[in-house]
Amino acid sequence: MPSVTDSLRATAPALVALVTGSPPASFDRKPGPGEWSAATVVSHLADAELVYAIRIRTALAQPGGALPGFDENAWADRFGPHDDDPHVSMARFRAVRENTVTILDSLTDEEWQRVGIHDELGELTVAALVQRLVDHDAAHLDQLRAALA
Repeated sequence: MPSVTDSLRATAPALVALVTGSPPASFDRKPGPGEWSAATVVSHLADAELVYAIRIRTALAQPGGALPGFDENAWADRFGPHDDDPHVSMARFRAVRENTVTILDSLTDEEWQRVGIHDELGELTVAALVQRLVDHDAAHLDQLRAALA
């Protein structure tokens, strides 16, 4: 499924451009009450990348295996304060993303259809997981742009 892997591949340069092209002080400002700062968004992208990497690998190596849930607000509250440098969060994101894309590039048609069982969403194929990740990237890149504006 080259178009989704191309989309996943494109996220890292977009993230690099936003992080390196913005003044450091802009990462701490919250755009509004209850909204995430840009630093928290970048941290979240890195955390989500870890979770999706586990989900994809589980569906591939243990078809029918349990895919972990992910309360993004709980993770942001717990781990975000430890990710105060968006460059470090971005590096973590990039390392995991590059490895995941390498794995996805190696998949057979049959492997794209392997499934895992998500505790809230039920059965998800690798293809569906990757599409969810593409959509997740787009939503949070838009959120990051708004937080940095």
